[in-house]
Amino acid sequence: MRVKPLFYTMQEVADLLCMAKQTFYNKICENKKLGPIHSVPPYLKQGGKTLFPIKDFHTWYQHQPLISSDTDYERVTRR
Repeated sequence: MRVKPLFYTMQEVADLLCMAKQTFYNKICENKKLGPIHSVPPYLKQGGKTLFPIKDFHTWYQHQPLISSDTDYERVTRR
């Protein structure tokens, strides 16, 4: 019987978000230093690793705004 994973790793989340692992790591670090300036999925630190609960990641992802055109981009960034 195979155990279903409960968490994504930093690399897996970066891949799902189509960004480099270092870029994603930088966003998390900036949020820690400056407050919530980037939208990042919920995570926890365990044994020196940053882990992202799979269920929480997908809930977070579904609530992210979609940018489908230049007009939408301007609307989203002017909030």
